[in-house]
Amino acid sequence: MMVVLIRKCGKFIMGKFRIDQETSVELVALKVKDIEKQLNFYKDLLKFDILSEENGMVFLGIKETKESLLILLEQPDGLSSPYIHNGLNHLGLVVPTRQKLSKIYQHLEKNDYPILELVDHGYAESIVIRDPEFNVLEIYWDKDDSENAFACEYAPLDLDSLLAETDEPYETLTTEARVGHVQLNVVDLEKSRDFYENVLGFQIRDARFRSVNYLTTSSYHHHLCLSNWEQVDVLDDKHLGLDYISFHLESMEALKALKENVEAMGCQFFFNKGKKILQVDDPNGIHIWFRVKPKK
Repeated sequence: MMVVLIRKCGKFIMGKFRIDQETSVELVALKVKDIEKQLNFYKDLLKFDILSEENGMVFLGIKETKESLLILLEQPDGLSSPYIHNGLNHLGLVVPTRQKLSKIYQHLEKNDYPILELVDHGYAESIVIRDPEFNVLEIYWDKDDSENAFACEYAPLDLDSLLAETDEPYETLTTEARVGHVQLNVVDLEKSRDFYENVLGFQIRDARFRSVNYLTTSSYHHHLCLSNWEQVDVLDDKHLGLDYISFHLESMEALKALKENVEAMGCQFFFNKGKKILQVDDPNGIHIWFRVKPKK
């Protein structure tokens, strides 16, 4: 493994580098205390498939496509915190149709699973829930392109209309499900935005709000949201919750271009040429991975 260590990032000079537009969220890895309880939620309730299990690590996703969406890493001695801290605010799981969202909602209701919110964002409609260890999951569908203007609305979801979509039972997670976005709790919003824009090459989609910024790699409404609605504590890797986020790049050329920019910005990173992986920590200590998408 080739490891390159550079000094930690400082203040970045505005650059012109933009990450490849085909870049997307691959998966999220979570550190959990009770993996069996978590599997009851993700496998039995939400119908994720177990793709592989080894040494306290479970890969969850879609068996037909062999795509991992979530990794659970068991840490029985992991520490929890009652306070908002650096890491995952929520994971956004996107499903392809409103009918699928309706099936999931009715399935959750049938199983008496608590729902935190039902939201119409204007560009998408979503169901917000927590897993047994309080990781927040937003399950949503993107409206048709004609309705897909990114307006950042926050209105109640029309539940009667959603229920009218279908009366079919929810049996399996669709092959088209994917991690659409992640929202992160950050300590310093400006410094974090600076890093993701100028070091990693994300585009600012919306920075109008004092406590939240939206970023994307393409025309998609957002792949990443940075927020600090309240004071954010900085916790180390001994704590449960987010371990890392992995993004997919389409080619080795795109990964090399990203590596060159990270290096030029004077940031510490880890690069494995053989496995086609680059890992870098953001200013909040959040681990971000980039991996070349395997050819099918």
